[in-house]
Amino acid sequence: MKIWKRTDWRDRWNVASFLSVSSGKKRRVQLALPQSLKETADSYADEEFLSSPLTPLHWAWIRGVWGCCGGLYAPKSGYYLVIRLSSEKTSPPLKRLLSRSRISWGSRIFRGSEELILRDQQNIVTFLCRLGLNAASLRMEEKAIVRSIRDNANRARNCDTANIKRVLRAAREQTRLARKIQDASLLEELPFSMRELVRARLENPDASLSELGAVLSPPVTKSTVKYRWQRLSSYVDLKL
Repeated sequence: MKIWKRTDWRDRWNVASFLSVSSGKKRRVQLALPQSLKETADSYADEEFLSSPLTPLHWAWIRGVWGCCGGLYAPKSGYYLVIRLSSEKTSPPLKRLLSRSRISWGSRIFRGSEELILRDQQNIVTFLCRLGLNAASLRMEEKAIVRSIRDNANRARNCDTANIKRVLRAAREQTRLARKIQDASLLEELPFSMRELVRARLENPDASLSELGAVLSPPVTKSTVKYRWQRLSSYVDLKL
């Protein structure tokens, strides 16, 4: 209809007179164009039209093609916009116009038909804006922002979960080592700093290395606690 409004067709033909509604349950709306109008429409794919600079009329034509045989998809990850080139008559002029759009298109053969594809979010937004679908482009950008926030939150949560699991695993291993030292009556043979570390671990079985270092007197850093546990592990291996 945008093409219709930008031409003098509306002065020569009343589009409402060519509309009909089929009988039956589905009641499809049909548009039967007169032959003279079809010839006029075909002229919009002639050499003059295709070689001239892109104008709103060109983009209205592209929008009509995309509306008939295209789609925009947002699966769980990524986005893609596709135009299926099932018509040999439409494919060459469409490709020619899109090649001058400064938008990088991909292509593939799917179910026997060629498809032009956009996967980059910014290219999709640009294409929608040039078609005049500004509301759709804004909704897509909003969806992308929400998805990005959600993905970042999921990554942060997964990272936190992994860190917690690592802390608990190290704490369990150190607690087992501390009990082994205690059961073997090796505690009194250790230097004071080592004895204090073993006792602190037995009293705080779930503490992280940083938390364990904080309860020692004087407090020590995480790296110091880690180094002392490595020495304790080597000592127990020699003794037992």
